[in-house]
Amino acid sequence: AFIGAASFIVSLGLSAPRILAADAPSGLALLEDLGDGLYARLIEDGADEGALYEAAIDALVRLQSATPPETLPGGWPLLTYDDLALKTGQDILIEWLPRFRAGLAFDERAAAEWEAVWRPIRARGVAGASVFCHRDYHAENLIFLPEREGAARVGMLDFQDAVRAHPAWDLSMLLHDARRDISAALEAGCLERYLALSKPDDRAAFLADYHALGALNIVRILGIFARLVTRDGKPRYAAFMPRLWTYLDRCFADPALAALKAWFDAHVPVEARR
Repeated sequence: AFIGAASFIVSLGLSAPRILAADAPSGLALLEDLGDGLYARLIEDGADEGALYEAAIDALVRLQSATPPETLPGGWPLLTYDDLALKTGQDILIEWLPRFRAGLAFDERAAAEWEAVWRPIRARGVAGASVFCHRDYHAENLIFLPEREGAARVGMLDFQDAVRAHPAWDLSMLLHDARRDISAALEAGCLERYLALSKPDDRAAFLADYHALGALNIVRILGIFARLVTRDGKPRYAAFMPRLWTYLDRCFADPALAALKAWFDAHVPVEARR
């Protein structure tokens, strides 16, 4: 999967580790070293956050501009992020958040309401599944390569779970980053740059999808982190969760998500969203 996705990314004039040699049956590959310029570390050291994120948006638009193949180079299938996968992601939260937050419980009625809210959002995600989706496109997986030009200055890692998905998905991964704060101002600027470059047919509809699928993505990650803490004994993930709740509140500012916000207001008290 990694070899196929890397080969596709490089074929677009973008930067992923070139595969210098590989023995896939043995699970071995010799990769190009893209260096140490990881976005997250560069920003911690004082690099211009805005310029780095502008480059990341440019690379994402280029990545999404090509029609994704049914099969990646080398024969690996590029599956669609379908309804079942989206539903599985959304439901991790109602399974694991009560184990993470004492006092929470979701009965059959709450679960039915949960599904009713998400079903039309998932349908939009499936209907818009038209681009190659990195699926983990954020500052811990991007390397800045200043010696290269244009969108190729952004080196991409950790794309072996790539799928065909709605273009809002990777945008949410970048701008709803669980591991570092993305300010509302930075998010707004990146969205404007993305829209100016990608030119969606319906700007308002795309932003509505970004908020709705972004909320689904955030909920998915919250559920995963709750599971990592309670089942897998990894308490450090609890520290990332307040940031995700903040991003979810930003999505809730879209009036179209009033029903989803109402579900959380009814079933997850504000003090549990920390």
